[in-house]
Amino acid sequence: MNNRRLNTAIFIFVALVYLTGQVLIGTYHPDEHRFDFDSPSDVDFLYYGAIINSLFNDIPPANPAYAGVKLTQPYLQFIPAAILAKLVNPYNAIRILNLVYLVLFGILFIRFFPQRFGLAAAILFLSSSFGSQINAAGIDFIGRGFTHVPFFILIAITLYGKRSLWKGLSIFAAALINGYLMIILMVFLLVDFLSVRKKESLYYILAGVLGLLAASAIVSSETVNKPFYFLFSESFYFDPKAVLIHAVPFLIMAIFLKERRMTALLLVSIIFGSLIHYNPFFPIFMIYYSGAMLLANGEIRRPKGSIIVGIIVAVMVLGFFIEAYRKYDPGRMNYYPRDDSRLQAALEWAGNHTDDDECFMALTADADDLALLMQYRPVYLGYIGHVSHLGLPWKERYNLTMVTFQTGRAPEIVDYIFYGPVERKYFPGFNTTLKIAYRDNFVTIYRTR
Repeated sequence: MNNRRLNTAIFIFVALVYLTGQVLIGTYHPDEHRFDFDSPSDVDFLYYGAIINSLFNDIPPANPAYAGVKLTQPYLQFIPAAILAKLVNPYNAIRILNLVYLVLFGILFIRFFPQRFGLAAAILFLSSSFGSQINAAGIDFIGRGFTHVPFFILIAITLYGKRSLWKGLSIFAAALINGYLMIILMVFLLVDFLSVRKKESLYYILAGVLGLLAASAIVSSETVNKPFYFLFSESFYFDPKAVLIHAVPFLIMAIFLKERRMTALLLVSIIFGSLIHYNPFFPIFMIYYSGAMLLANGEIRRPKGSIIVGIIVAVMVLGFFIEAYRKYDPGRMNYYPRDDSRLQAALEWAGNHTDDDECFMALTADADDLALLMQYRPVYLGYIGHVSHLGLPWKERYNLTMVTFQTGRAPEIVDYIFYGPVERKYFPGFNTTLKIAYRDNFVTIYRTR
């Protein structure tokens, strides 16, 4: 495993897989047999594109899926994509950044682990256990690494860098990017400090705590009538077996690789993933990161350990390709471009004739029926999953949306009602006396005042 040429070849292979993924995933429309690089591939990417397009309208930015309220989640990781989106569309900005961050990871790890950086990249970006309903890190990173990979680059600097100032700044920045992942790391740093008793560790813990406080101020600034623990009390619930399925290969590797700190991080991540269910993805991402670092920095301590570890890595890479195909196969209508040419004229009108902060009422009914308008203007209520876990009172807006399309009377905050194919599908009898601001054969836009 300690072969730089071999690891360079492995890293190039990982990069080529990711390049191929950016071209194929979410761009090929199987029904129309064409590629489309300018449309969201699911509700998450619609939300990302909306944030990216509107990020610089105001700081902190508004939540595009909950008009009139500031974005109650970390948004710093969207800034590079928003800058890049000035040159390309937001979805291609995401694809480009996925590759850029992978390359930055490789450059950093060539410096930290010159003999095993390729294997570390393969574990984090190109491996998966079999049979789990929750994505491995690499499965998720290939689609949305631009939101997660910077965190892992920063904590690598914290854990393996040489200069204390940069390490402290890195952990502070990592907390701002993803405070939820940082909570896991902070518990690990505390355990690490208690075991080695180095005063330097307290400095990094303090920097992480300050970053968490700053991140918490951003996240909680617009949540109303919610205690601080709502993040856990209203979390995603799932079977902890999914966490263990992902962790088993690394637990086996830990038997053959001596690396105390990453074994501790692995165990902390398993505990979080099994007992604290805010978001099941974050502990699993940390499990894969600890596994990658275990492989990058661990010492073989048992006979034939390198062979066994090599077999595990090979099997997990095979698992990645199988699971990635299952998740992203457009032939199964997974991750294909969601667009509707019937909306284009109306969307262009909205973008050219309304203000950036004016609120539209439109429907996101499910993963297929999307309020594509959100790419251009904030909507009264987007996909509920994007706002419910942020502590926002979505039920009231949901009820008022139903009332609006049943009676024609809109809430005061709404400036326009978008009545297109999706809205007509669910409310075919919509009738109102509101003034028509725009109309074509497929879409009518009503002005509420």
